[in-house]
Amino acid sequence: MKEAIYSWVKCLAIFYILLTMIMHLVPTEKYQRYVRFFMGLVLIVMLITPVLSILEKAKALPESFSSLYQQEEKQRLTLDMENLQKSLLEKGVEEQLAGNILETLQKKGIEVMVCEVHIEGELLKATLWTKEVPDTKTERGIKDELAANWGIREENCEVLTWENGQQAVGDPSPSGIATHGDRTSSIQ
Repeated sequence: MKEAIYSWVKCLAIFYILLTMIMHLVPTEKYQRYVRFFMGLVLIVMLITPVLSILEKAKALPESFSSLYQQEEKQRLTLDMENLQKSLLEKGVEEQLAGNILETLQKKGIEVMVCEVHIEGELLKATLWTKEVPDTKTERGIKDELAANWGIREENCEVLTWENGQQAVGDPSPSGIATHGDRTSSIQ
């Protein structure tokens, strides 16, 4: 950088010496005015040259920024796709697991209307809706079956009652609306 500045100052000094020499060689004042104008333009170009070279490097700055931005965007999109795949895979596993649980419980003679399974990290949670209010023995059988065959702990298993084709008030609803009788909300 110091060498570039040194050579630029050297060129300006040589230019000034040439300007002075040419001004003494021009015979009349009439021509000196044109020579000064032309040499002034050359001086402006010489002064702007370092700025232009910096601007050439500055043109490379947006290009490098653009390439870095594209790399970051590509990484973000890759991560988003991986998260989407993981989410879809978890959703598919949840649905398959819920179907398998329903099938297993029906083979054991336990009537379950709906089964929902949620995967939260390493934890499995299950919510089951039965046609009738299960007695303690049936509920215990459901929870034991889920623990033994599916690894779902008792505290992560919830057995609810399905009333008149609808979930009971206060129960979590797959559609987001809890209904009971003629009410469409659990808020009274």
